[in-house]
Amino acid sequence: MASRSVAASTITPERTFEQASTWFWGFLKNELAPYPGRAWVAARMTISATIVMYLVMTFQLPGGFVAAIYAIVLSRESPGATLRSGLRNAIAATAAMVYTTLSVAMLVDDPLTHFLWIMGTLFLAFFAMRVIPDFGTAVSFSLPAVLAITVWDANTVNVNTRISNALWLGGLVIVGAAVTVAVEYVFRNVHPTTALTEGLESRLKAVEDILREIGASLPVSAQTDKAISQYSGLGTSSLRRILLRSGYNLRFIAQMNAVVALVGRLVDLAASMRITYTDHPAALNKEDRERCSHLADNIADLRRHLLAGRLSQHIDLSVHERPSNLAFLSAMERTVALIPQPFSGAKTTSASLKRARMDEDRHQSLITPDAFSNPAHLQFAVRGALAALVCYVIYNATDWPGLKSSIITCLITAATTIGSSRQRQILRFGGFVIGGIIFGMGAQVFVLPHLDSIVGFTVLFALVTAIAAWIATATSRISFLGLQLALAFNIIHLNEFTIQTSLAVARDRLVGVLLGLISMWLIFDRLWVRNALDEMQSAFARNLQMFAELTRQLRKLDSNKAIKRIRQLREQINNGFAVVRAQSDAILFEFGPSRQRKLEIREDMRRWDPSLRTLVQVQLTFSHYRLQRPLQNLPPAVAGAEIAFNDDIARMIEVMADEVCGKNPDSAPDVRASAGRFEEAIRKYYAENGLPIAPQASDVISLIHDLTFVLVPLYGDIHSVFASNRQAVVGPGVQGRLGVVGTLK
Repeated sequence: MASRSVAASTITPERTFEQASTWFWGFLKNELAPYPGRAWVAARMTISATIVMYLVMTFQLPGGFVAAIYAIVLSRESPGATLRSGLRNAIAATAAMVYTTLSVAMLVDDPLTHFLWIMGTLFLAFFAMRVIPDFGTAVSFSLPAVLAITVWDANTVNVNTRISNALWLGGLVIVGAAVTVAVEYVFRNVHPTTALTEGLESRLKAVEDILREIGASLPVSAQTDKAISQYSGLGTSSLRRILLRSGYNLRFIAQMNAVVALVGRLVDLAASMRITYTDHPAALNKEDRERCSHLADNIADLRRHLLAGRLSQHIDLSVHERPSNLAFLSAMERTVALIPQPFSGAKTTSASLKRARMDEDRHQSLITPDAFSNPAHLQFAVRGALAALVCYVIYNATDWPGLKSSIITCLITAATTIGSSRQRQILRFGGFVIGGIIFGMGAQVFVLPHLDSIVGFTVLFALVTAIAAWIATATSRISFLGLQLALAFNIIHLNEFTIQTSLAVARDRLVGVLLGLISMWLIFDRLWVRNALDEMQSAFARNLQMFAELTRQLRKLDSNKAIKRIRQLREQINNGFAVVRAQSDAILFEFGPSRQRKLEIREDMRRWDPSLRTLVQVQLTFSHYRLQRPLQNLPPAVAGAEIAFNDDIARMIEVMADEVCGKNPDSAPDVRASAGRFEEAIRKYYAENGLPIAPQASDVISLIHDLTFVLVPLYGDIHSVFASNRQAVVGPGVQGRLGVVGTLK
C-alpha cells in the first residue's frame, strides 16, 4: 500500500506536467496559427516599424524606441480610422510635451518641488490611462510624461539637452503615427478586402464544410477539423478589436458586434459537434442529414451576401425546434437564424452605415464622461502612482538608474481588476524575457558582432518586429506580449546609435521589470481591488437593467427625449458588452478555491452574450420603427397592446437581472401571449378599416416575432441556471452592490 502511494506521488506530478505541457503547446498553436488577413496586418506593422527605425538611426533621434512601437499600437481596420487615431495620438503627445515643458520650468529647480512634480506626473499619467478610452491615445500622453522623469534625473546632461530629449519623446509619437498612416493607405490600395469580412467569411466557411461532411455521413476531413479547431481556439476578440478601432458609426459597430458574437458561438457549437460526431459516430437518420445540408445552404447564403455587402433574408428554422439525434444541431440552427436579425429593417449592410434618426455622428470623446465624478478613477490613479513612486524611490536610493524600466512596467501593466492586471504583468515579463534577453541580448552576443552595415541590422530588426507583430495580432489573451516583445527589443537597440557591447544594460532593465511587477503586486493589487468575476457579473447585470430602461423609453410621449436617452443607453450597453468580454478573459488569471465556480459562471455568461447582443439590436430597430410614429398617434387598442408588450419585455429583462444578481426574482410575464395580443391588435385594426397591412406594420410584426424568438429562450436558459441552485455562490463585490446571496472565498 505504501509503495503504491509512493508510486502515485511520483507519477501524478509527471502526468500533470505532461498534461500542462500538452495544453500549453496546443494553446500556442491556436494563438499563433495563421488566419485570413493576419499576414497583411503583420506586414503593415513590420514595414512601418522598419521605416521608423531608418529615420531614427539616420537622424539619431533620442528615445527612438518610442516611435517604433507605435506601428503596432496604431494599426487600424481602415486608413481613415488609422488617420483619426494618429491625429488623436499626436494631440495627446503634444499635450504631454506642453505639460512637461511648463511643469519642469516651474518645479524642477528645487528638490522638494522636483519630488512633488514627480508625484503629480505619475498621478496624472495613471489618471490618463484610466479616463482616456483609447489605449494608444492614453499611452501617447502618459508614456512621454513618465519618461520625462527619467530624462530630468540625468544630472550629467545639460538643461538644453534634457529639454530637447523630453520634447523628442512626444515628437517621436508623431513620427511613428505619420509613418503608420502612410503605410496603411498604401496597403489598402494593394489589399482592399477588410480583415473583418475575411474573418467572418472564413469562419462561416469552416462551419459550412463540417455540416456538409456530416450531412453526407462522411468523416470530418483533416483540413476541416484543423480549421474549426483553430477558429474555436482563436475566438472573436481580434474581430471585436477591428470593429472597435474601425471608425464606423456606433450603430453599425453594435450590429456587427452582435453578428461577430453569433458567428463565434456558431463556431464553438460546430467544434463541439465535431468532437461528439468523431468520438461517438452513429448513423444519422435522413431528417438529420437533410437538416445539416439545409443549414449549410443557409450559411452559404450568409457568406455570399456578406461578401457582396447585402443581407440574407429572414431565416426561419423554427420547424426544426424539436430535438435532433445529432448533438448541437438544433442550437446551431437557432444561432444561424439569429445572425440576420441585428440588421432587421435594413436591405444592405451599407444601409446601416447611413445616419438614422436615432443615430448621431460618431465623435469619440477624448475622456470618459465620468472622468471627474467617478471615484474609481482617482483610486486607480492613486494605486498606480504609489506603486510607481515606490519603484522610483528604490532605484534612486540604491543609485541604480538602470531600474528605471520599473516605472514603465507599472504604467503599462495597470488594469482595473486583479485578473486583468496579472494578465498584463505576466505578458510584460514574458515579453521582456523574449524581446530583451533572448532576442536583445542574444543579438548582442551572437549577431551584432558580425554585422558591419545598416542592411544587416535592418534584416535583424525586421525579423524580430515581424515576430512581435504576429503575436500582437493574436487574441487578447497574448496580443499584449507582442507589444512588450517589440518594446523590450527596441529599448536595447534603438536607444543608442552604436552597438551595445555591455550586457549589464539588458540585465538592469530586466531587474527593473521585476521590481515593477513586485511593486504592482504588493501595492496596486492590494488597494481598492475587485476580481474579474465581480466586474463581469456587475457589467452583465447593468446591461440587463439598462436594456429594460431602454425598452421603457417607448412609453414617453416626448420622442426627442426618448431618442436622446436611447442613444445614451445604447452606447453604455455597448461599453458594457466590451467589459464583459474583457473580464471573461481576465478570470483565467485568477486562482483560488473558487476558481472552478468562477469558470462555470464565465462560460454561462459567454453563452448568453451573443443572444443579448442580438436582442439589443432587434429592440433598437423596433424602437426606430416605433418612434417614427409617436404613441399618441396610434389607435387606442394598438397603443394599449404595445404598452403591455413593452412592459412585459422590460419586466422579463428585470427578472433576468435579478436572477444574475442573486435576488429572489418575481415571476416572469408571458411575453409570447402579449406578443400575440399586440400582433392581433395590429391585424384587427387594418381588417376593421378594410385596409391591407402596411409595409411598416408588417415589419413591426416581424420584429415582434424576432424579439420573442430571442428573448424567451434566453430567459429560460438564465432562469434554469440560477433556479437550479438559488444559493449558488457569486462574487463578493456584486453582493455588496446588487444583493447577491453568496460569496466566493
